[in-house]
Amino acid sequence: MTYEFSENIQRGILFLLKSKKDFYLQIVNLVESEYFEFPSHSNIFSVVKSYYEKYHSLPNDDFILESLRGNISQREDIADYEDELSYVNSLDTSAIENPDYYMDLIESFAKKEAMKKAIQECIILTKQDKIEETEAVVRKALTVARTVDVGQNYFSGLRDRWDRTFNEDYKDKYSTVLNTLDRSLDGGLNRKELAMVVAPPGVGKSLYLVNQGVKALMEDRKVLYVSLEMSEDKIAQRFDSVMTLITQQRLKNPDVQVEVKNRLDLFRNNFEKGSLVIKEFPTGLATVNTLRALLVQLRNFEDFVPDLIIVDYLELLRPTRDIQQEYQAQQRVSEDLRGLSMEMNILVWTATQTNRLGRNVKIITDSELGDSYGKIRTCDFAISLNQTEEEFDNQKMRVYVMKSRNGKPRFIVPMHIDYNTLRMKEFDEDDE
Repeated sequence: MTYEFSENIQRGILFLLKSKKDFYLQIVNLVESEYFEFPSHSNIFSVVKSYYEKYHSLPNDDFILESLRGNISQREDIADYEDELSYVNSLDTSAIENPDYYMDLIESFAKKEAMKKAIQECIILTKQDKIEETEAVVRKALTVARTVDVGQNYFSGLRDRWDRTFNEDYKDKYSTVLNTLDRSLDGGLNRKELAMVVAPPGVGKSLYLVNQGVKALMEDRKVLYVSLEMSEDKIAQRFDSVMTLITQQRLKNPDVQVEVKNRLDLFRNNFEKGSLVIKEFPTGLATVNTLRALLVQLRNFEDFVPDLIIVDYLELLRPTRDIQQEYQAQQRVSEDLRGLSMEMNILVWTATQTNRLGRNVKIITDSELGDSYGKIRTCDFAISLNQTEEEFDNQKMRVYVMKSRNGKPRFIVPMHIDYNTLRMKEFDEDDE
C-alpha cells in the first residue's frame, strides 16, 4: 500500500526526513520505503535510513546520489534522481513549515496499515487455531504510534522527582495485611508492582489474598479478584466472613442472612468508594491476555477500572505462548503479570506454591521454589507463610519477607489467623 497523499506532500515528507533530524527521529519507525508512490522516493528514503543507522547523522545530497549511482537499475538514469532531489529542495517553504502536520499524516497512515496487516495475519492464525498469537498480533498493531513520552530527564526532572517522593499528594501506597510490612515498605506497595504470597498447598495463600482484598476495600479501592480454582460463590463467602466477622459455620445458616446484609451495609457505609468484582475462570485455561479482555469488558460494560488485581493463583494461569518446561512457564506467567501491572498502572497480588520441601522447613525461602525460582525474580515483593502443627493448633503463623525490592527483606512477622472468621492480623502482646 502506498501513501494516499499528493505528490508534493510526499516530496515534503521526503525533504523533512532527509534534512530535519528531529523530524526523522520521531517518525522514521512509522515509515516504510514501499509506502512512497514513486520508486525514486523509495530509493532516496532507503539511502537516508541506511546512512543514519550507520553514521547517526543525515546524508547530504552528494552522498545520496553517490550511493544511488551503484544501486539503481540499468533502466534508470542518475540524472532523474538529481532532478528529483532538486525539485524536493525547491519546495515552497510554506508547504513544509508545519512538520507536525506531516507527522500526523504519517502516523495515521501507519496505524491504518498496521491494523490492515494485523487483520490479514489474524485470519491465517485463526485458521491455524493459534488464538494467543492472534491476540499478540492485534495488541502489537495497537501500539503503533510516534513516541511522545521519552522518559525522565535525570537532572532537569529533579524537582518533580522530589515532589513525587516527599509530597504526600503524590503518594498512593497500598497497605498490606500487616503493619510491620507497611513500615518496611515506607507505607506500602505501589502501582505497577507485582507482589506474591508463597506457601505449600493448604496453608492459607488464598485466605491471605482475601484479607489483602478486604484491606484494599478499606482503603476505598476497586478490587478485581480472579479465581482459577474456587467458585465465585466460595470466594465471596470468604469475603463475607472477613468483612462481617461472622464465622464460616454460621454463614451456612439461612437465618443469618439478615445479619450478614446489615453488617455488609455497615461496611459499605464506612468504605463507600471501595468495590469488589469476583471472577472465576476454568483451571489452566486462562492467560494474562484473558485478564486483559476481562478488564476491557469491565470498563466498557460495568464502568469498573480496578486499582488492584488479585490472581489466585499463579500456577493455574497459562503462559501466553506454549512452553514445555513447567518452571519456564511459571516464570513467563510471572513476567506477564508484571507487564500487566505496568501496562494498566495497577498493583497485582498473586499466590504461588513451593515445591515438596516447603512442608519440611521451618522458614520457606527461595530455596523451596526449586527450579521455579525465576517466578519471583520478576516480582517486587514476596512473602512466605510458615506454620508448624503446633502453630496451626494455636491459630498462629509466621510471615517471612523473601524479597522486597523497595524495603528490607529477610525478616519474620508473627501473625494470628482466626479460622472461624478467616481474619488475619499481626500477632501482638495482647494476643498472647
